[in-house]
Amino acid sequence: MSFAFATCDRRRALGFLKTIYPDREVKDTAEDAGPLLDLVEKDIVRISDPAMHGPNAAIIPSTNWNESRRSEVMDVCQRFHRGPVVETSNV
Repeated sequence: MSFAFATCDRRRALGFLKTIYPDREVKDTAEDAGPLLDLVEKDIVRISDPAMHGPNAAIIPSTNWNESRRSEVMDVCQRFHRGPVVETSNV
């Protein structure tokens, strides 16, 4: 049996993500962490506490997890891991 220190609180999860990704400016926007934080807020997934789990901090299933949402959750996580798309203009 194992247990994790993790949160379903949006603000705390954003803070955890900022700690986990120190070289990236993580933002609660639709283009960045917003969709992932929506899943956290709905208690579908949780972000584990990097202070407790160190480099093993992870996005884990939560109370409202349903296996039928796996592909949706994976897509959201993969988009987050790729990072926000930064558009540049050639002016």
